[in-house]
Amino acid sequence: MTRGWLLYTRENAVKNEWFISSLCAELGRFDIRLALKILPENGDFDKAFTEELPDFAIVRSICPKANEWLQSRGVRVFNNAKTAQIACDKWQTYQFCKAHTIPVLPTFQEPRKGIDYPLVMKTTDGHGGTEVFWIADEKEYQKRRAELTNRAYILQQPSDTLGKDMRVYTIGGEIVGAVLRSSTSDFRSNFSLGGRVEKATVTREQREIVKTLYNTLRFDYIGVDFLPHKGGWVLNEIEDSAGARMLYACTEIDIVRLYAEYIVNSI
Repeated sequence: MTRGWLLYTRENAVKNEWFISSLCAELGRFDIRLALKILPENGDFDKAFTEELPDFAIVRSICPKANEWLQSRGVRVFNNAKTAQIACDKWQTYQFCKAHTIPVLPTFQEPRKGIDYPLVMKTTDGHGGTEVFWIADEKEYQKRRAELTNRAYILQQPSDTLGKDMRVYTIGGEIVGAVLRSSTSDFRSNFSLGGRVEKATVTREQREIVKTLYNTLRFDYIGVDFLPHKGGWVLNEIEDSAGARMLYACTEIDIVRLYAEYIVNSI
């Protein structure tokens, strides 16, 4: 029997019980045994995982070191270490996009002369919009900076259309669906923060960006978040462990089944 590991932090495993059970069931149809593994908080993978390594592994938490550890030991990892490293660090995402002429908002690590407030401040490893702050002025910036001592962050000029973004879901370079998120009460449109979602149509511009990402990263399953800006779209973030709740909420697409079939074909 083919064996796989599904890796989560303890906290995220509780929040994603449905996804875990669904993916295990889908892979079980192909006689593949998928075991849930909890990532060690101290990052000591050698001590935490002493049993025989699996045939493949799926890392579903922001922990690119886990992808690297498994991949270095010959395990087929979904997603690969390069994808995880770039997607899980917003500053690296920005640098990657600039290097590959993918449109992004002006982004920097400290305030610059000639750049006016307001700005958006984000921790580089934040997730779900919980560490994204509206910075109205220098006083607010200094306050947030003090709160984020020893945390890496970026600053961005905001898009010209607040409270709206689009997530494009893609498996193996193929776009399988997209949702438009919007909020009338917050500049962040995250579903987990109360944003509304509706089925969306992917533009040619967005398809070209996804194609560029795939040709370079060879990812397996990611979400690509876009912001509307100046009549077009700019890449905002790459989600290495993209959640599926929004897609199920407003479409008939069974992305867990599609992902399971992709994994079977890949291994």
